[in-house]
Amino acid sequence: MKETYELAILGAGSAGFAAASVASKAAIRVALIDEAEKLGGLCILKGCMPSKTFIESSNRFWEIQQAKNYGLNVENLSADMLRIQKRKRTLVEEFAQGREEEILSLPIDFIRGRASFISPHELVIKQKGGKERLIFSKTFIIATGSVIDPLPIPGLAQTGFLTSDSALELERLPESLTILGGGAVGCEFAQFFSRLGCKTTIIQRSPRLIKSFDPEVSECLREAFVSEGIAVFSDTQIEAVTKENGYKKVSFLYKGKKTEVFSEEIFYALGRKPNIEKLGLEKIGIDIQVQPLSLNDKMQTAIPHIFVAGDASGNYGIVHIAREEGEIAAKNALEILAGKPPSNVVCRRLTMEVVFTDPQVAMVGLWPSNRKVLCAKYFFKDHGKAIIEGKEKGFVKICADPSSAEILFGTIIGPHASELIHQLSTCIYYRGTVEDLLKMPFYHPTLSEILSYSAEEIFFRLREKKEKTHPATTR
Repeated sequence: MKETYELAILGAGSAGFAAASVASKAAIRVALIDEAEKLGGLCILKGCMPSKTFIESSNRFWEIQQAKNYGLNVENLSADMLRIQKRKRTLVEEFAQGREEEILSLPIDFIRGRASFISPHELVIKQKGGKERLIFSKTFIIATGSVIDPLPIPGLAQTGFLTSDSALELERLPESLTILGGGAVGCEFAQFFSRLGCKTTIIQRSPRLIKSFDPEVSECLREAFVSEGIAVFSDTQIEAVTKENGYKKVSFLYKGKKTEVFSEEIFYALGRKPNIEKLGLEKIGIDIQVQPLSLNDKMQTAIPHIFVAGDASGNYGIVHIAREEGEIAAKNALEILAGKPPSNVVCRRLTMEVVFTDPQVAMVGLWPSNRKVLCAKYFFKDHGKAIIEGKEKGFVKICADPSSAEILFGTIIGPHASELIHQLSTCIYYRGTVEDLLKMPFYHPTLSEILSYSAEEIFFRLREKKEKTHPATTR
């Protein structure tokens, strides 16, 4: 028997849950479909929460090792991977249980099973035991997340490798590790393994680490890694992976020369792709083998009643963006159900990205490549609170419009960058100027004060320029 809904949401991760939360408040029948035994999506189960739990353990281990710099004596320090793993599993279980309780509390139909399209308005859902359910829906939101995207590197599959999924289940640290990829995932895991005593090497295809960030930020992070003993090879061309004398060997071109790195394990961190290959999209006229799933700024596909949100959209792979996309998709689906054209659009002006390395890296706003900006930078090595904490690596950079002084973009590499960046995000949200930021009180001594120093430099440079241009009106 065919079941009928107004909205069917495929995937109960961050985007799907956000969409279901919005839709559940409307007087419509909603189905949320997910095949996973544990709910929560990538963030809770295999991404943000477990990886940051790992990172917290390695950072504590590292900080205790630096105790002598603060006049403290610590002896017989060791890391216990089994206990680190146990703590991670306990926390993930709690997070997942909490999310499942939230999902089941919504006034919607939650269906466990794998869904695929058989027509533009119909899904078949395959459940355990061979049972199948057929549902009809007026609108759909695809929020099925992402999967590891292994590139066809010769010998890689045969040699074997870790991913961000399998590495999170390790109960023993490898003695040595080669990480393929220098993006956020590769960098975070590289420092985790290295700080716990694993000899770690990063092989990055691009000319620099975390290539979406400011080049100066990338170079600062590379220097920090090298100072900790992490080997970094960038601007490379990976040729092959093989086994030799009990080790895994990566052969690659570096500065025009063939180079080889041997390690006990290889960690693949060269990206993920939307998890949409088994959705039967070809049956409704969407050939993802020919081109990626195309979307407009309303998260709408070429089929107007089908939307996509979160990692399945192939956009950013960031939780708060996934939630926003899920909410936008749900609001627009509701408008279609009400006979109205979709009007809600995703705003990228506040795009934020954070990498939880040490020093942490963060940025907010869209780099204004097509307009002039005025930027100022201030280093943590010149900042009192950072010096006291022994966290002197990095800097803050703020970019503003030279005419209005509106803050357009900001990036931070340094201590607690993941927290400090939200003050710049607030300013950008309200279209604040550098003068607005200067009018805000900053307690002394705090790390947050450093934001005012970059803003102050821009403010005085703009005032000086104004005085030179209009000397009579600025006295």
